[in-house]
Parts: sequence; C-alpha cells; structure tokens
Amino acid sequence: MKIHFLSRSLHDDGHVSRNNSAGHLQACRSIAEISELSIPSHAVVGVEGLNAKVRSIREMPALGRSLIDRIKEETSSPGPHVLLHTVMSPWDLRVARRLGPVWDRFDHRVANVIENVDSVNRVTQFLSQYDIVTCFCDDLRGDIERDFDVPTLHWAPHTDVLDHASVGDRRPIDLLEVGRRDLDRYHRMEAFFRSSPERPFMLDFSTRPNARHPAPAAVEFSRLMNTYARANATLCESPASEARFKGRGPLTARWVHAWTAGCTIIGTKPRGRGVDRLVDWPESTLELPGNPDEQIPFILEVLADRDGLKRRRHRNVAEALRRYDTRHRLASLFDRLGLTRPDRLNSKLASIESKADEIEAAGAAEDRP
Repeated sequence: MKIHFLSRSLHDDGHVSRNNSAGHLQACRSIAEISELSIPSHAVVGVEGLNAKVRSIREMPALGRSLIDRIKEETSSPGPHVLLHTVMSPWDLRVARRLGPVWDRFDHRVANVIENVDSVNRVTQFLSQYDIVTCFCDDLRGDIERDFDVPTLHWAPHTDVLDHASVGDRRPIDLLEVGRRDLDRYHRMEAFFRSSPERPFMLDFSTRPNARHPAPAAVEFSRLMNTYARANATLCESPASEARFKGRGPLTARWVHAWTAGCTIIGTKPRGRGVDRLVDWPESTLELPGNPDEQIPFILEVLADRDGLKRRRHRNVAEALRRYDTRHRLASLFDRLGLTRPDRLNSKLASIESKADEIEAAGAAEDRP
C-alpha cells in the first residue's frame, strides 16, 4: 500500500494552520509507504482580493502539470494507491480539479476535511468526485454528505499520539494559552498572573514567534507538543462563537494536543453533534465558571491540587492513545474501503494499546496509598 499525501507544503513559509498535518503525516509514514505531494502555500493561503485570486488561478495550470508528472512517477509501482488529500478551503480543491489526467491512477481517493469549508461554494462541489470524504466536524460531515451525495466518515481530530504522549511531571508552565481565546478573559487573567512572580506562571505561546523566520511544519508542531508537555494546565474554549465555524461546535485539535501531552484542560466543552461521546471520561475538561469573578480562584484551586493534576495527566494520555491517534482513523478508513490493514498498522495499534495500559497502570499505582 502507498499513501499519496496531498497537502499544503509542510516545508515552506505557509500559515501555522498547516502544522496539524505534520502529526498526521508522521503517523501515516509509520504504517505505509508515503508519497508526499506538496502544494505551495502561496497558491492556496491568503488568497483574498482580486489580484491575489487572479494570480493564484493563473498559477494553477502549471502547478497541476507539476503534480501530474509527480503522480505518474509515484503510481507506477503496484498498489493499492490511496490519495489522502488534506482540504482546508475550496482553494485546495481547485488544485485537485487539475489532476483529472491522473485521477484514475489512484485506487481510492479520499478528501480529509480538517477545517471548515463553505459547502455552498461552487468549487466545494468537487468533493463529490472523491470516493469518500472524512471530516473533523460531524455536523459539517452531515452537510457534505447531504449536499454532494458522497460517502463520508467522521474523523474526530487526531494526531500522532503514540510518539508525543507525555506523562512527565517536570512542568514549569502552570497555565498555557495557545491560539484562539476569549480576549476579555485572557487580558484579565494575564494581568493577574503577571502582577507578581509569586503567582503561577501563565504562558501565551506561539509556534512561530517571529513571522519572518518560519520553520518546517514538523519542527513547529514539535515545538507545540513539547510546550504542552511542559504545562500543567491549558485553556480550551468551544469554537462555536467563531464566525468561520458558523455556529458549529466541533471538538478541535487543541483538545487532542493537550490530552496527548498530559495537560489538564480548563474551559468550555464544545456542544456539537457527537461531541459528548468524544469527551465522556471524568475530568476530560474542567468547566470554567461563567462568572468572571470566580474564574481565577477556580484556576488557582486546580493548579494547587497536585494530585488532581497527576491523576488527569495519566487518564488524559491513556484516553488520547485509545481514541485520538491518527492510526485509529486510518484503520477505520481502510476498513470502510475494504482494504487489508498493513501489518505495520496492526503493530502500531498494538503498541498504542500497550502504552495506554502501561500509563493507566502507572497512574493507578500512584493513586494507591
């Protein structure tokens, strides 16, 4: 089996949103032969305004020809050949539409939607040309299946949990803030924690602190996961209020990253379709009080409970291994497509279960008096 991983380039100066794909690719590479098919970021990212759109559309034919030549070479060996295309916007689908001359060289064509896409956009209709569409959001998945009459599979957010799982207790960061946040809440908390070095340490983290010095996605993703692994707790909030989510409240990758690294999550659980069963173990997310006056005392209490932090660390990592490793998603895809699971995948799945058992047992041993 060969997986043809078509995505925005993980090696240029593209937006940090591509970094999640680094974890996906790492897991794919561990279980099958990989052909990495890169789309230059400038062709599909930040394409706003007439001039940028015209420039990108003009570049599409040459980009398509380059990918076609590469695909012809990469699909010359015996299959099965599986196209796994990471889709983050209709611009990614514009690239795929250029692959008509080699579309049938793939035995299976899979669109992996990992960001909100506009289902009413004319270009998005190209999703109907895939054999199956996987989607991070179950509400959006349902819309895609209904609107484009294409088989779908709910792929809740996932990453290479096996290689990034951490239950280490050397955690100098008390509270971690990453990415999207409630600004009023953030400024209030940041001012409190910053006001005295005797108070817990709150870190506002960026995987790319200097926009002029990007690193490959694998490096930036490693920075992110290593920082989570050095934090006791992190803040996560439902994305439903963000305009791009259009009222949907899916589980997003930041939960998976935090659980993988053994963080306690403080915030608000998403309320989208199917999310309850994704977060149904005790203390998967500690709900932040709605009253602003109660939020900082609540966080201080959580951070002071060292036994609670350790208990959640082991439970969260074990649950992440069993539920959120990319290899579980690949297994479900291969089963749906009627493909035999590669031996390397079966071996990795066994390693995942063994590691989860080990971490769970270690946590239980520490809980005993």
